[in-house]
Amino acid sequence: MLVSRHPEILDFARRFRNYGKPDYAAPGLNFRMSEFTAALGCVQTERMPEIVGWKRDYARKTLDPRFKNRLLLPPGMRSGYYKYVTFEPAEPSTGKVYEQPCHKIMKADVSLPNTEWVAKNHWCAPIYYPRG
Repeated sequence: MLVSRHPEILDFARRFRNYGKPDYAAPGLNFRMSEFTAALGCVQTERMPEIVGWKRDYARKTLDPRFKNRLLLPPGMRSGYYKYVTFEPAEPSTGKVYEQPCHKIMKADVSLPNTEWVAKNHWCAPIYYPRG
């Protein structure tokens, strides 16, 4: 599911649905979701302010005091906390955002030492919205 306030991003994404058909302008893949998954997504979208509010509050009160060396966002930017990124070991951890940086996965012939450092030295602390 993709949500955006930018029509050009939505138009770009639509070219990839249904295997890139009908004009094959983009190489699409079969990443279509089932009706059940779509229904869950609709419900969760309606609850998004509640869920994101809980995660922001939990991050501020519980995780920020514990992880001083964490990802800091630029002024004015706010996170929905898909992941809580820290640059110190987090136990338990939900893993890393990327084990390998994207430019390495795509075999791009560039040197991005900061990106490689972040990929190697970050952890994600759990930030699960409680059920019920």
